[in-house]
Amino acid sequence: MVSVIETDDQISFTSKISENKLEVVFFQGGLNDPKAYAPLCRKIAEKGFTCHLIKMDWRLPPYDYQKVFKLIDTTAGNYAIRGHSQGEKIAAQLVYENPNPFKGLFLMGTSHPRDIDLSNQNIPCIKLYADHDGLASVEEVLENKSKLPKHSKLILIAGGNHSQFGYLGQLLMDSSSEISLEEQQKQTYNHLINFISSIGKSI
Repeated sequence: MVSVIETDDQISFTSKISENKLEVVFFQGGLNDPKAYAPLCRKIAEKGFTCHLIKMDWRLPPYDYQKVFKLIDTTAGNYAIRGHSQGEKIAAQLVYENPNPFKGLFLMGTSHPRDIDLSNQNIPCIKLYADHDGLASVEEVLENKSKLPKHSKLILIAGGNHSQFGYLGQLLMDSSSEISLEEQQKQTYNHLINFISSIGKSI
């Protein structure tokens, strides 16, 4: 059972059965409806991890991204931060500016970090990318690999595209996928759960 509480600033998914000490903060992709990521957030909560889906102003993550510190008490909990596309840019920026509150960084469907260097950070990091992503190509992802935190793990979703990292339909400029939405979501979920579960065990 999952409890869902929605406000003007976020949608929080919390398990009613069990709770883990680690919570997940998620940033939407640019211009995307945050609810496109609700199914994945709900599944995370079903595993006992509270997930906060942050609603960004004008659906643009770069605007007032530090609002996350007004919504959750990062001094009193343990958080992994993740997002999609432009949301990943902000997740990476938050880790760069405020490394201490966050225990893990999960990136998907993005060429970021591009403008900042996280290579000196020891935060656990995993990055999913797709070979049919028309907005963050394999070449762009690998070009910025050196800017990721130490010991980051990159995982290719073969046949996947940019749109299917959420329930977004077919985004303009994206390539067609060779796997179903359900398959890409399944792989994304499995990698994310394995990642945050491993972090949760160390807390």
